[in-house]
Amino acid sequence: MADLDPGEHTIDELRDELDDIDDRETLEELREAETDGEDRTGAKEAIDERLDAVDDEGDSDGDESESGEDEESDEEDDENEGSDESAGGGQDGDTVGIVDIRDHVQQNASDLIGRPLDGIVEIERTDDGWRALTEIIERRSVPDTQDILGRYALDLDDSGRIIGYRRLERYRRGDTKRDEEAPAGG
Repeated sequence: MADLDPGEHTIDELRDELDDIDDRETLEELREAETDGEDRTGAKEAIDERLDAVDDEGDSDGDESESGEDEESDEEDDENEGSDESAGGGQDGDTVGIVDIRDHVQQNASDLIGRPLDGIVEIERTDDGWRALTEIIERRSVPDTQDILGRYALDLDDSGRIIGYRRLERYRRGDTKRDEEAPAGG
């Protein structure tokens, strides 16, 4: 483990590195290193996913630490994914659910666009896959109500890979007139 520093990798690169790690203890150390370092949500989620995969593969190292809280969390995730997959159209694992899309967008939007993700505004199923609307911080200001945000549409295929994106608009975070005008236009 000593050679892998999660902070030196993008989230996608980290995922590739994690695929080769089957030791639960090493993965937990990596998660702690990420938390103490850059503390990226996407990186921690990637490590958690690998931990879950290692647990599912029957890696029984540390069975005592796997009980309790982790099992409850896994059960909640399974319940949420089931409802999301039925909303997204697939339950056999052939297509991804809305939670998978959300996680993928959270993990990759910043790296793709080159600016920090502020939030995901909307995710919808399309004929060709998925579309996610995100808000990206294009310029930070003090106070933060003066931040300049960009609203981006990300197009994803059925498997959840981002296949395109575009900026739809830019606006100030504190611009409430935008929100008031939206219902009249729709």
